[in-house]
Amino acid sequence: MLLHDAMEETENEAANEDALNRINAARRDMGITAADSRSNSHKEQRDALYAYIKDGEFRSYAGLNTTIGSSGGFLIPADYQRELFLGIAQYSDLLNEDNVRLIRTPTGSPLTVPGFDLSTISASIVGQGVDNPPSGAPPVITRNILNGFTYKTVPIVATLEIEQDSFESVWSILSQAFAVGIARGAGADLVNGNGTTAPQGILTAAANSGVTSTVSGVWSGIDLAAVYASVNRAYRVSPKCAWLMHDTTYQQIVALKDANARPLLGIREDAETLFGKRVLISPDMPTGPSAKSIVFGDLSQYVVRVAGNSLNVRRSFEVPGMAEQGVAQYTGYARIDANLIAPNGVKPIVFATAHV
Repeated sequence: MLLHDAMEETENEAANEDALNRINAARRDMGITAADSRSNSHKEQRDALYAYIKDGEFRSYAGLNTTIGSSGGFLIPADYQRELFLGIAQYSDLLNEDNVRLIRTPTGSPLTVPGFDLSTISASIVGQGVDNPPSGAPPVITRNILNGFTYKTVPIVATLEIEQDSFESVWSILSQAFAVGIARGAGADLVNGNGTTAPQGILTAAANSGVTSTVSGVWSGIDLAAVYASVNRAYRVSPKCAWLMHDTTYQQIVALKDANARPLLGIREDAETLFGKRVLISPDMPTGPSAKSIVFGDLSQYVVRVAGNSLNVRRSFEVPGMAEQGVAQYTGYARIDANLIAPNGVKPIVFATAHV
C-alpha cells in the first residue's frame, strides 16, 4: 500500500512538472519573459495610481445604484419599488391588491378598462340544430379610462455624510416616509376624490343603498343587514367583497350583538368580519349625522392604477441653502388613478347614511 501511494505521488509530481515545462515553452515561443510579466503588472499598478490621483476614489452605494430619469429624478430600482408598494399597501387598504383590483403599469399612458353588469347576465339552453339564440338583453358594457394623477411628497432633507456613510439605512427610513406620505395623500382621494381633478373616490362612485341608520349616530344589526342585502349576490360572493368605515363607526359596531348575545363581528383567518365579509378601516371615511359613514360591496370592481415608472425619488443638493449646509433634498413621486368600472345604475358597491 505504501509503495502504491509513493508511486502515485511520483506520477503526480511528474505530471505537474511536465505541465509547467509546456507553459514555459509556450511563453518562450511568444517571446514573453518573466521580466515582461513583472513589467505588465507594474504598469497596471502605475495606471491605477495615476487614475486615483486624477479622479479620486470612485465609491458606489447600493442605494444610489439608480437610473437618472427626466427632470433629474433617480428612478427607484425594482427591489425598492416592491418595498415601496408594500409600505403603501400597509398604510392604505385601498392601495392593497388583496382588497382592490390593483393594476401596475410600466407607464402612465391612458388605460382602458371595460366594465359590465354582473347582476343581470344569464344563460339559456340552446337546442341542437335549432336557431334559438339566448333570450334577454345583452349586459351593458362601459369604457373606463384611467390616467395618472401625480402625487408629490413633502421633501426630506438628509446630510451628505449620513448618505455616504450609511446610505442603505437612510434609504430604509426614506422609503418608509415616502410610503406613508403617498398612502396618506392618495388614500384620502381614493375615498373622497371627485374623479375629475383627482382619482374617483370609492365613496363618490358608490351607489346609494337606500339605508339610513334608525337611530342618530348609532348603527344596529338590522341596519347593517339591510345594507348587506342591498348588494346583488353576484357581487356579495366576490372574495374581495368587504366593508369600509372609519374607526369611530367600527367602535360602535364592535359592541353590537345578535339575538343570542354573540358579537356581530367575527374573526376569520386573522381578519375581522361582519356577516362573513372583511372589515377595512379608513381614517378618511366620514362620521357623524348625515354622513355616508359605511361602504359595502365588491371592491374588485374598484380599479386602482399605479404607474411603475412614476415611482421615483428626485435628489438635489443644489437647492438654495442646502449646499452650504452640506445636505441633500429628497422628494418622492407617484402617479395614481382609480375608477369604479361598473356601468351606471349598477350597484356593486353601496354606501349607507347615518341618521340626522
